Amino acid sequence: MGARPSIPDSINIDEIINNTGLSRKQISALWTRFYELDCGDRGETKGCKGYLDETDFGRVPKFDENPIAPRLIKVIFDDFGSDKKLTFPQFVTFMSTFSQCERGGHEHHHRLHHHHAKRRSSIQTLTTNNTPQMGSSTGTDVENVKYSADDTPKTRKIKFMFRMYDIDRDGRLSKEDIQETLKMMVGKISDEEASIIAEKVLGEFTNEQQNSTVSRETFEETLKTLDFMDKMGLKLLK
Repeated sequence: MGARPSIPDSINIDEIINNTGLSRKQISALWTRFYELDCGDRGETKGCKGYLDETDFGRVPKFDENPIAPRLIKVIFDDFGSDKKLTFPQFVTFMSTFSQCERGGHEHHHRLHHHHAKRRSSIQTLTTNNTPQMGSSTGTDVENVKYSADDTPKTRKIKFMFRMYDIDRDGRLSKEDIQETLKMMVGKISDEEASIIAEKVLGEFTNEQQNSTVSRETFEETLKTLDFMDKMGLKLLK
């Protein structure tokens, strides 16, 4: 077996630790994965570009089998990358969304403890098996779903999910957003079927109010009753 590739001196590991809360061991493991994915046009030479592009993500085993892979890639590069590229610090920031640790090296003593009974609902159609192996507030709807260094791990995961399903990226989930997501996930589904399911899912968040849209805050409050944290965690980062 070959030696594990070393992180270049040009990468500030201490800054990454401070920004993500991950350990040096976790960051080292992520560098190995990043290096293996960073290939040339033919997918042969490893660690050749210094960044990942969309093609590189297509090399993740079984990733292309996920029906929402194209949407997932778009959100990753839109939210964490720049110019359709993902540098190593950006890659780690994205991956840290699925960690169980606090971010920024700070201890958060305001962890949320909810003892709601676990329940299965149509919401879980949109919250499970589709992630890789992420009070009142001010600002616009779009601003309220931007990531913050003060976000708890659960909040970051919820924001990532929200942005996955917010197709038009207006900061609110509409029936049309949910319909488009269902079509990506299910494939062969009629507009009528998608509409019925979308209305049911939306009703879980809005108490069946007609033509309602869902804010990030409402989305988060509803998901607090669901056991989804382990489904959005990576063993590598635990």
